[in-house]
Amino acid sequence: MKRILSAILLTGLFFNSLIFGQNVDSQSSSESDITFSVNETDSEPSGWLHENDGKKHWFTAIGGMLFFNVGLASYNRWVLGSGWAQTGWSEWDHFWEREVLYDRDWYWTNFVLHPYQGGLYYQSSRNANLNQLESFAVTVVGASFWEYLCETNAPSTNDIYYTTVGSFAMGEMLYRLSLNADEISGLLGLAINPMRLWSQTLLRQKPRGTTRNIHELSLKFNVGTARAYTDISGYDSALYDQHEVYPFYFNPSIFIAYNDPYGHDSNEPYSQFELEISASIGKGSGKGSICQYTDLDKQIMYDIRVLSDGMLFARAPQLSENTDTTLGLVMEYEFDWHHFYELTALGPGLAIKQRVRFENSNLEWQLHGAWNVMGTTDYYYYHRPIVKQPVSVVRDYSMTTGPMTVFKLRYISEKGKTLNLNFRGYAMYDYYEQLQEDSACPSSGWEWIGVANVGFEIPVSKLVRIGVGDELYAKRTFYKKVPDIFQVLNSGSVYARLQLK
Repeated sequence: MKRILSAILLTGLFFNSLIFGQNVDSQSSSESDITFSVNETDSEPSGWLHENDGKKHWFTAIGGMLFFNVGLASYNRWVLGSGWAQTGWSEWDHFWEREVLYDRDWYWTNFVLHPYQGGLYYQSSRNANLNQLESFAVTVVGASFWEYLCETNAPSTNDIYYTTVGSFAMGEMLYRLSLNADEISGLLGLAINPMRLWSQTLLRQKPRGTTRNIHELSLKFNVGTARAYTDISGYDSALYDQHEVYPFYFNPSIFIAYNDPYGHDSNEPYSQFELEISASIGKGSGKGSICQYTDLDKQIMYDIRVLSDGMLFARAPQLSENTDTTLGLVMEYEFDWHHFYELTALGPGLAIKQRVRFENSNLEWQLHGAWNVMGTTDYYYYHRPIVKQPVSVVRDYSMTTGPMTVFKLRYISEKGKTLNLNFRGYAMYDYYEQLQEDSACPSSGWEWIGVANVGFEIPVSKLVRIGVGDELYAKRTFYKKVPDIFQVLNSGSVYARLQLK
């Protein structure tokens, strides 16, 4: 158990180190409850913390959101001196009349920092015993407060969406993991859910919720190499280098399955979810995107990835004696910031998950079909760049929407040998309103993207497994005003996995 909870701490520390590296611009035991409330068990007294009173503390919840917003806005204005933080009466007077636009912020800021910031509003409310729907409402207020009153920039369509909907996905996962981390120490819970510093100081009680929910937990360490190829239709290949080589990279990751994905029955959102966080670092290809650190970007290969899906509503029909099946609604949140490409997705969908038990082996598979309400894809012409980027253009990605699918398959033999096959597919269509004002930007068009990986591993002890893997990323665009693009990135690796649970 100590190994399991130590790894949960690694998750919190790893995730928070990613977040704060930059400044920001149990299956439910109350299955019959169909509201957004969470199954709660009283926390045991610990030191100066007393037993949870079970009451909704709205002042603590809203106060935590306001405290964070005012504190962060003051830091950005007075300490960093950020121009966009110099707000005043001109922004506050008739603030509701301000036009909402798509912004052009840094990729990391828009699609990780904003969900995390919203997740802090959300966790402040959950820590104060508010249910999920009430916590989401506080998050909507907090996101609106920030966008309309704490920035001189126009309120952002994409920020509002990712700070609210993204916060629900991220905030609820981290909230639940922090409760499980308490099994070994309250410090572990604080590392994952730092807003408990606020709530526990005011209330002197821990948040309520279930523990001992970790169904699967592993740490994986990859060492690999990758090669990329880009073809621009009708473009003279002599004008640009089509190949990129990444001779070496190191990739640690953590995977958590919260409650058993198969045979899960619950009305409680995120009573079952899967979360994978990874970060790669290696030698660059000699090419990079136009950014503040262009020279460094050419030298270093990187890939920061967050993949998650949480069941919003699930039923477990008994289809046969040797199967465990889950059917229901799912929320997908995926963030992939690779040196070669950018890809983000966030939206709801349907999922089927099934485990087939044979005499001496198991076959597990999942199929998700979802709608990516708002995601991103990189715009290669600026991302590398192929054409000169005008001064007015400050981002190299497009806001997109469209259907997506996730397929997972795992076969586990009698002796523990495992074959994994995963696929993520996207059909992306960019929002016309978000196009930047330049003739080189394409009009709305389709982008078809697939990411497939396969791995085979064998156990060498009860704890350690070794394996080989390969991942293939492919993208085909169908633009209207510029030549189409076809891209492939192939990454091969060997790895060791610590199977902690």
